[in-house]
This record gives sequence, structure tokens and C-alpha cells, in this order.
Amino acid sequence: MENFIHLITLLKQPSLIKNYKPIILLSHMRANTSLIGHILGSNSEINGYYEQHIGYYSWKSLIRQKLLYCKQHDLKEKSKYMFDKVLHNEHFVSPTLLNNRHAKVLISIRKPETTIPSIIKLYQKVDPSHVFSTLEGAADYYIARLQYLVTISKQLNNYFYYDAEQLRDNTTECLAGITDYLKLTTPLSPEFKTQKLTGVGNAGDHSGNLNSAKVKKVTTDYSEYDLTQIDIKSINSLYEDTLSQLKSNA
Repeated sequence: MENFIHLITLLKQPSLIKNYKPIILLSHMRANTSLIGHILGSNSEINGYYEQHIGYYSWKSLIRQKLLYCKQHDLKEKSKYMFDKVLHNEHFVSPTLLNNRHAKVLISIRKPETTIPSIIKLYQKVDPSHVFSTLEGAADYYIARLQYLVTISKQLNNYFYYDAEQLRDNTTECLAGITDYLKLTTPLSPEFKTQKLTGVGNAGDHSGNLNSAKVKKVTTDYSEYDLTQIDIKSINSLYEDTLSQLKSNA
């Protein structure tokens, strides 16, 4: 059935046969990834803005990505990139695929004091029974994800690292760096478009912040969460070590 749907999609959009260069963001949940996805996806050269929730094993995965995206979206005329983000260890990403000379890789992390409460707050809203709605579950996810990002960074020939906080706190410089790395003709802009799946289902941020269609310096109060229950000192140490290694390996 899935193959039949993909065939219909291909017939509707023959431009699917064109090769698009992949842009893959490797990060973790609640690291402003929906924001950068919308900024990238609003650029005329880039297709894609949300997480496809798939793995990337070979060139066949890139074809599947296009087919899944085009079930609900049209490819932009004269565009050359396909964007996706991978935020979970359960989705395999092949270093060999990312080391292809046409691939572009972004890596970004966010500090634990804001990330972990943000994960809990999200899951308490959308799925209170999920382990990520607890301090221990959110912390375990964060720790495992940072460990993975260090591991894969050592296997990559080239990638661009940026701090997740910088996307909001120093937007101009952050976007200029990404624009230069991707070699975009049109610079990335802090003003973006809301999309068909903005805030819908499992396509990303449900907070409503994206509805403003521009980068906002958002400050959220997480004082209700007692992070001392999860040895936040050790997690901060892991974050600092991860940050150092990701910058060193870039």
C-alpha cells in the first residue's frame, strides 16, 4: 500500500526524480529545532521544515524522505536541498551517508537546565503517561542523546555546530554562519513562514511561538522543576564536555 501511495506521489510531482542535497540536523528535543527548521524551510533553496521521524541508512532513505514529504507538500521550483532533523537515538543515521560530499550536517545542543524541564513540560501536555514526562525519563533521554552526538561527530568529515541558545540570543550571527556553511544564494532570515504542519501532530513545537513567524527571545520560567533530584551537576558536566568535543570535532 505504501509503495502505491509513493507511486501516486511521484506521478503528481515528477520533479521528485531530481537529486536534492540533504541537510540533516542532529540535535535533541527542545533545542529550538522547530524554529531553525522553519527558518530553513522558508528559504527558496530548501524543502522541508519538520522531523520525518525516519532513519537514514543509504541513498534509498533520501528517496523515501522525498516521497514522504511530497505526500503533503510541493517541491519548490529551483530548490536544491531537502532538510530533515533527527532527534532520537532510535533513528539510525549512517555516517557514510553524511560524509557524502553533497550532504550538509548541522549539530546543535542546548543547556540541560532549560532542555530537561522543557521536555517534561511538553510531554505532560501531550502524553502524561510517557516516561519523558518525568525528571528521570527526560534526563536519561538527554544524557543518551548527548553521548550519541559526540560519538557520531567523531565519524563525520565535516559539520557545522551552533549553540541552540544562539539562534534566539544572537540570531543574525548564527544565521549568517549557517547561510555561509550551506552556501545559500539567499541568506537565511529571522522572519519565516508558518507551514501546513506548523504545530500539528508530531511535526514539532506546539507552544504557539512559531505563529509569530519570526524569531522571538522567549524566556520560560522552569522554577517549579527541582533539578537537584537528577544530579544536575553531573549532567551539566556532561553538557560542558559534550560542547567542547562537538566544537573541537567540527
